[in-house]
Amino acid sequence: MRLITRILLCASVLIVAAVLISCALILHAVDRQKRADAIKSAETDFSEIYYTISNVNTVLSDPILCDTYMTYKVKSASHLDQLTLSYDGTYLINNVGFTPEPFLSETSENGIYHYVITRVGGTLYLMIGTDVYYGDRIYIISMVRSLHELDAAMRTLILQCVVIGASVTVLFLFLAWFILSASLKPIRTLQSGAQSIASGDYGTRIDIHRKDEIGRLADEFNTMADAVENSISDLREQNERKQQFINDLSHEMKTPVTSLLLNSETLLTRTVSDADRERALSRIHEQAEWIERLSRKLMQLVVLSDQIELVLSPVVSLFDAVRETVVDSLDRAGVKLTVECNDETFLMDMNLMRSALVNLIENAIKASERGSTVELIARNNEILVRDHGKGIPKDEVARVTEPFYMVDRSRSKKLGGSGLGLALVKRIAEAHHAELVIESELNIGTSIFFRFSDAI
Repeated sequence: MRLITRILLCASVLIVAAVLISCALILHAVDRQKRADAIKSAETDFSEIYYTISNVNTVLSDPILCDTYMTYKVKSASHLDQLTLSYDGTYLINNVGFTPEPFLSETSENGIYHYVITRVGGTLYLMIGTDVYYGDRIYIISMVRSLHELDAAMRTLILQCVVIGASVTVLFLFLAWFILSASLKPIRTLQSGAQSIASGDYGTRIDIHRKDEIGRLADEFNTMADAVENSISDLREQNERKQQFINDLSHEMKTPVTSLLLNSETLLTRTVSDADRERALSRIHEQAEWIERLSRKLMQLVVLSDQIELVLSPVVSLFDAVRETVVDSLDRAGVKLTVECNDETFLMDMNLMRSALVNLIENAIKASERGSTVELIARNNEILVRDHGKGIPKDEVARVTEPFYMVDRSRSKKLGGSGLGLALVKRIAEAHHAELVIESELNIGTSIFFRFSDAI
């Protein structure tokens, strides 16, 4: 729905509501005043009739004579065509065509009079009634006055209000359409500019010079376009980093998930000793904790890499954790791991460094033959992972840390690689302010160094 149409619809609803409420209040006030005037006039007439009838000098004892006397008194009163007289439910006089007492039984009181305004047979009536005491007999006298003229006048007034209200509404909407069409014309210019930016033309600006809300909107639009143009490259980089995080996380989950599956499969399908069961459960628990810690650390590395907390930590604890993580992979491949470290300590994040070394050892296992050895060494200010496997061609050494790059794609895919391991290792090294150095020769092996800038 177009904006001008929506505004006109809202305006029409408001103006119609305002007209209806105004007319209703006016009609209510007029009707109330006219009814009050009718009630006052009827009460005046009825009071005269009542006092004429109730003013008696002689009280008769015979019931028939009493009825005759009261009938005579009522017939001698004015407005006879509007009066009724009854005793004990029997009407002695009824000139109105219906019985008014049921309508007066539970009505308003004004002094000694009961009155009500109601419709009977489609006609609006004002009814006033009261009791008249004559001896020991109680008569009911009532006046029923037609308010047809008042009702007709109110109907005419309602019709006039409807016609005038409808005319005012139509005129208002007609004028509003012209005013809004002129005022909202710059919106089309803004719309065109937005479409240009949406299509990739981030240099589009809106040339509208006004001091009203539209002018301020145009200024804000241009400011927004400047911000979009200046930050589009940052947004793309953020999206790439988020995607990289997803890929890295998927890659890193493979090793602990594999260990979880192997140990749980052992518990489910084999009969094992209590010691082996305890060892398998311990590995499952430890790998699950690592997944949780690793997920949190990877998020920090990708999104808040400058806020990684480096703690002075012993290398021996790191190497023990790494050995425990890769033991299943070593057993399956028939490869041995030798560890060499003394009392070295480095400023590092244990979980991220563990992830990096596990990556390097997993790659070394894939490149090694059965019976060969992978070395994990800490000395001076560096940590080294060395294998004696297939090696990497010299012209590809510089590219192996690129995301998704694989030296032997078919073999890596067969072994479950994704080309993200070394890319993640490089980023972990950068987060530790360390240099990642790769030395490799074909059919001799590969050595990868973490060289820390600050040795402790």
